[in-house]
Amino acid sequence: MTREGSSTTARGANPAAAAAGRRSGPDAPRQSTVAERLNELFATVTRVDERGRRREYSTPQVARAISDDPSHDTTVSRVYLATLRSGTNTNPTVAVLKAIARFFDQRRAVEAPPITASYFLDEEDESQEFRRQLADRQVRMIAMRAGNMTPAVRRQVLQMLDILEQPVSEEPTAEQPGG
Repeated sequence: MTREGSSTTARGANPAAAAAGRRSGPDAPRQSTVAERLNELFATVTRVDERGRRREYSTPQVARAISDDPSHDTTVSRVYLATLRSGTNTNPTVAVLKAIARFFDQRRAVEAPPITASYFLDEEDESQEFRRQLADRQVRMIAMRAGNMTPAVRRQVLQMLDILEQPVSEEPTAEQPGG
């Protein structure tokens, strides 16, 4: 999986989930910045040196590798990358984020999740959202049964779901006296 056989991710760390203790929900910490996420990648996606020691990639190494990558035409100087890491520059282009993500993704551990530009933008990859929803057994059962339905029946089911998702009125009914 790695382009340089000596690369790995430190201690099985998951950079996509480890960035600034990512959690969702009302008690979640503030969203991490591009700088925090970039520094997390530098800390977790590492290489093994000639003596077998785990080392972080340096800013100049990463900038040089990104600029030398023939798969895209993005170039990044070490100074520019350093300003991204320090948080001085907070608005990189999507092309730069894709190039940085590509560098770290090619060097991540095989068992680690892919690293994409979405990681920097705090966007969930569409496939991750799909997998998370399909993790629910009932969702899988509904999807499997829908696959056996005719298109007309699927349209009816979708209409019923739309009705079920409508907000319920808070007004008391005859069976439920107010109070």
